[in-house]
Amino acid sequence: MMLAQVMRKAAMPQRIGNVSLFSTSARVLDAAHKVVVVGGGTAGLSVSHQLLNTGKFAQDEIAIVEPSNFHDYQPGWTLVGGGLKTRESLRRNEDSLVNSKIQLYKDAVTTISPEQSQLTTASGKKLDYEHLVIASGYTVTLDGIKGLREALHDPNSSVCSIYTYESVQHVHPKIDKLKEGQAIFTQPGSPIKCAGAPQKIMWLALDKWTKAGLYKKHDASSPIKISFATGMPTMFSVPHYSKVLDGLREERGVSGFFQHNLVAIEDQGKTAVFQRPNGDQVKMPFDFLHVTPTMSPPEFLRKSPLANGAGYAEVDQAKLQHVKYSNVWSLGDSSSLATSKTAAAITGQSPVLVANLLSALEGKELTATYNGYTSCPLLTEYGKVLLAEFKYGAQLNETFSKYGIDQSKPQRAFYYLKKDFFPWVYYRNMVKGTWAGPKGFLGTIRTFSSSARKMRNTPARHPRDPLDTSVHASRFSLPTRETFVVRPAPSQPSSRMSVPAAETLFAAPAPISETELAGLPPALRKHHRQARLATNVLSPEKVAELQQLRAQDPFKFTAGKLAKMFGCSPTFVSIVAPAPKNVRKARQAETELKRATWGMNKRVAHEQRAERRALW
Repeated sequence: MMLAQVMRKAAMPQRIGNVSLFSTSARVLDAAHKVVVVGGGTAGLSVSHQLLNTGKFAQDEIAIVEPSNFHDYQPGWTLVGGGLKTRESLRRNEDSLVNSKIQLYKDAVTTISPEQSQLTTASGKKLDYEHLVIASGYTVTLDGIKGLREALHDPNSSVCSIYTYESVQHVHPKIDKLKEGQAIFTQPGSPIKCAGAPQKIMWLALDKWTKAGLYKKHDASSPIKISFATGMPTMFSVPHYSKVLDGLREERGVSGFFQHNLVAIEDQGKTAVFQRPNGDQVKMPFDFLHVTPTMSPPEFLRKSPLANGAGYAEVDQAKLQHVKYSNVWSLGDSSSLATSKTAAAITGQSPVLVANLLSALEGKELTATYNGYTSCPLLTEYGKVLLAEFKYGAQLNETFSKYGIDQSKPQRAFYYLKKDFFPWVYYRNMVKGTWAGPKGFLGTIRTFSSSARKMRNTPARHPRDPLDTSVHASRFSLPTRETFVVRPAPSQPSSRMSVPAAETLFAAPAPISETELAGLPPALRKHHRQARLATNVLSPEKVAELQQLRAQDPFKFTAGKLAKMFGCSPTFVSIVAPAPKNVRKARQAETELKRATWGMNKRVAHEQRAERRALW
């Protein structure tokens, strides 16, 4: 039996509400919980709600200690810096995200006593626990770079950063403001949140300046020059992706300065000072500087017996259990797990930690293991993302490669994941403990019905079918107890029509007089613009050329693009040069990603259209 359990039993506590009072003078506790989670960020909320969703915890048996009033979707700050979202749209009140069955302490942890299974907060509260989960995240240390704090607080400074809520709103305006000069983007050599973010904002800025004519790759006359200075020896920690990104850097004419750590900002925010591994310092003047500050585990953890030499909670790399204290667990940025610090990593870590913690409570063997999975959706330009997915040992662990998608190649499909799907699923499911990344949804969640009729019972607003309100509509009862609504064509006979459906299925409607026909809109044009413009008759040589381009790069030379080039219809291209099976699968996957971002009304309208098409 643990020491804390012995003390509770010997002291004969009296419980008043959520407060346990002990008659012994040896220990005076403010509260006791089965599981205490330190940190209400991505990792803390995911774990606490996954534990609660098991149904094995009563009211207030799980507690979260978190001092912040707000919770930010920090992976989205790159989108804020790129002008794609606002910081306010990615922020929620912390209280609104915590289930009412979980006790939330708006407090900060100051000390942890693992030998007594107890922690103390800044307000003086003493909390007793049976199991402790360290999910306290990273602390951004602005003072780790001399002059950075002052530069970020100076409204006239050309220094910016996407890594704090206060500074992220100034990044996009400063990118827009720069018209000429030297732009430098930095990354420290020490671990940071999302190691790809310093590149993401650089690629977005480069794309914006290129489209504005302010940046010309490999051109000495380019108004803006761009440099990437990183403390790392390579562009990325995974060689497979690093090679692609370095090739992208060279192809776009970005100067690379490797093993250059930013240590100071001098000359009233005009010069960046970098330090090399041999101790030499390199000074670079700049007109725009995006800084990735240094980061570290919080002070209470660094000073606790749970920390290793670097200040991280020392846990088993597979089990996520502390190497010394069996009732202590850790995940996320504050853990010693040898993988990138990303929100995607939490999707792989939290289910493993939850499964092993439950096994420990029940006295069973720990069987769940974490393979080091993490992901980094790297924005390489507006509209395209390179989706890096890997595990321990920098080994690839890609999700979409089975669909024939090359994830090392920036794809538009992944852009929708980064921009729309991830922020949506984060607040709707991940922090509620029902999302596990590539493994999909956890537990029982609300799903969308495949039938629009069933969805009509939901509180969402549904668009009215225009057939229902037509004065010319006729209604027919079907054996399925559904009503088939049909009306005369809304215009003169057009290229879309052959025999009216009503004449085929039912008695023909009353003929339309010439006077009524004259009052109708003109005939509908061909439904596809490219089909209307398709006037060329292709020779066998042109067809062969079309087929060659299609085979060369089916992702680039789509049916629509080839139709424009050769003056034919996309349907003709699909007949003479059909896309390979892997390309069709990739596009199907892209369509599914887009549909994942649809709202209820759009889903309902889509299902209603599908039902009408089926009836016709």
